[in-house]
Amino acid sequence: MAKKLKVTQIKSIIGSQEKKHKRTMRALGFRRNYRTLYKNDSPEINGMLRKVSHLVQWEEIDEKDIPVSRKSSVGITAVKGKGKGAGKDRSDKKTGDAKG
Repeated sequence: MAKKLKVTQIKSIIGSQEKKHKRTMRALGFRRNYRTLYKNDSPEINGMLRKVSHLVQWEEIDEKDIPVSRKSSVGITAVKGKGKGAGKDRSDKKTGDAKG
């Protein structure tokens, strides 16, 4: 099995003094406090984690231990329904022709 890293943000990036730390956290994918992300174990990720070690905690896990998200989709799903004006034929509106 491939090794993964379970990375959790434990401190806010607001108090970070260096812009490098803020950019590194964004590059890792963190957008909010106390979120957990799963990353591949690579030298690049390890270097990024060492740079912001005071903001995150991490542990090595197997890929099979990652929980599966139960959300079906992200965002808004548009469904055609029977709302106001649904099902009416719009062809009877005036198109600007003067009939008289």
